[in-house]
Amino acid sequence: MNPSQAVILLGGKGTRIQSLYGDRPKCLVPVSGRPFLLWQLEWLLRGGVKHVHLAAGYMADVLRNWLKTDAPKGMEITFSVEPEPRGTGGAIKFAEPWIQSDPFFVLNGDSLAPGLDFQTLEKAHRDSSNTWITLGVTQIEQTGRYGTVEFDTEDRVTAFLEKAEREHGWINTGIYCVSRCALEAIASGKNISIETDIFPALAAADRLRVFRAEPPLLDMGTPDGLEAMEKFLHCQPSVKN
Repeated sequence: MNPSQAVILLGGKGTRIQSLYGDRPKCLVPVSGRPFLLWQLEWLLRGGVKHVHLAAGYMADVLRNWLKTDAPKGMEITFSVEPEPRGTGGAIKFAEPWIQSDPFFVLNGDSLAPGLDFQTLEKAHRDSSNTWITLGVTQIEQTGRYGTVEFDTEDRVTAFLEKAEREHGWINTGIYCVSRCALEAIASGKNISIETDIFPALAAADRLRVFRAEPPLLDMGTPDGLEAMEKFLHCQPSVKN
């Protein structure tokens, strides 16, 4: 069994936080004094993931220059640049030539879920033979900012609910374990959202399941989210080491 590779989606402009850091892509915004991407890469490395593909877009040249000097040791990092924004699904499809493992992980480029274990996620995915994508989920109180995911006792996704104020619920972490066959469901050269265009169809075909991770979900895509992430990391030395 080959070690699984991770694809990090970094094509977005980060418009909600760009007013604070307009000179760099969102993944290089400092979090507790270090570029956020470095936190993600080290988290993957601790989880046994040493091969990472960066699916870049906006300000890719700045990111490429950063990698030349500051990428963590012990990782094999490949890099691609979308010719135009293609959404999360389109970005994964564009990265297909660089994806070497089956399954592989996909991560959104602005979040951390420190309670999620990559090896356990992969095992759960492999143990479910009919599943094309296993979606990491975690619980949250007051879900108004997020859409929620509903699933049955066998962890099969049954519904995606739009953003609404609920006391608690399960939300998408933006971390997935994906079988290569799922790439067949994504058209080439189009702007496609994996969340809204691909997931509902896979759920209807019983090919989408969830993997439950311990909270929190940390999202640095907004100034408030960035502040909350920094507070968490300051209190969790094990996350930094």
